[in-house]
Amino acid sequence: MEKILTIYDEDELYCKRLSLYLRQNTKLPFQIYPMSTPERLEEFLKKKNSDLLLLSEKNAKSLHFSPKSGRTLYLTEESPLSKKKKENSIYKYQSADRIMREILLQYGELALLESNGQGRADIFMIYSPLGRSGKTALAYEIAQVLGKNRQTLFLSLSESGSAYKQSSNSPGISSIKSNEAKERECLTEALYHFKENTLSPLIIKALSYDRGSYSTILPVRSPEDIQSMSSRELALFLDKLAEDAGVSALILDTDCSLSKYLDCFPQCKKIFMPILPDIISKEKLAFFRNYLKKNLAEEILEKFVQCEIPSAIESSEYIHPAQGKVEYLRSSSLKDYTESLLLRYIYEEEDKEKEQYRKMIL
Repeated sequence: MEKILTIYDEDELYCKRLSLYLRQNTKLPFQIYPMSTPERLEEFLKKKNSDLLLLSEKNAKSLHFSPKSGRTLYLTEESPLSKKKKENSIYKYQSADRIMREILLQYGELALLESNGQGRADIFMIYSPLGRSGKTALAYEIAQVLGKNRQTLFLSLSESGSAYKQSSNSPGISSIKSNEAKERECLTEALYHFKENTLSPLIIKALSYDRGSYSTILPVRSPEDIQSMSSRELALFLDKLAEDAGVSALILDTDCSLSKYLDCFPQCKKIFMPILPDIISKEKLAFFRNYLKKNLAEEILEKFVQCEIPSAIESSEYIHPAQGKVEYLRSSSLKDYTESLLLRYIYEEEDKEKEQYRKMIL
């Protein structure tokens, strides 16, 4: 007889999406039931015995009854590094894949934890509140370098990412004819399927174009296609993409918008932020940091990596991650800088995480 896992969170969208992922993408030995109102939870627990209750710590305080279960784990908003975090709690704002792994770990299903082959892409965002900081050049280079040793999907979330369709004379412009490019399926279709709840691994694969060592989904056709997404919706879209794209790394090129990405920052493993040395740029960065401190938890701020991109960049023939052969900015100094950046902030940190995980399950 299968065990019962009950999820209670009054954030109905969060509750449904978490339960959907756990049902479809994992080997959890549970029948999973999402609940988002106190009345439904109380009525359900009268009829069925829950072996494991995944309970929102915030909402638990307002319940007028004490829910009974074989074991209770709390979905907490406290930082994983916080001293207030309880042993029987799971950080709420992390990927569904990692929540699943913590459930297995805390419930004692180590065999399933080790055998579960479901993977989720790590999200690496390249973001800066500064214009003309070399952000896009760095994003392309990271896709190029990282794609050599792991499956990588490159994505531009910029509202003007499709500008190459309008002109053939600008840097980074594809040699593909404008009319042909307009007919190609792109991020617009991916967002449509997400909104209709029909985005699947098969559709993501069909929308992806191979670029040698990595793949890409072309940018939106029109700014309105991505402007219509709230920050939270965009974060959920990226989470879905990371879970179903079948890749190990998702590289995100962005524009300078702050409000658009505020809910996306917690989804990322690292956020590489190019900076500039001039006084005005420093003032903008100071404002940006203060804004983040007021709106994001400390552990999210630690994901930001300031990048001083080499200024000496030569023009040479380059394979644009999204569009094909172009004349674009690339140089040996940028390539060397990117390799050292990835070595320090991705490869070395992953080795430390693997060692910590190995010690934890032994």
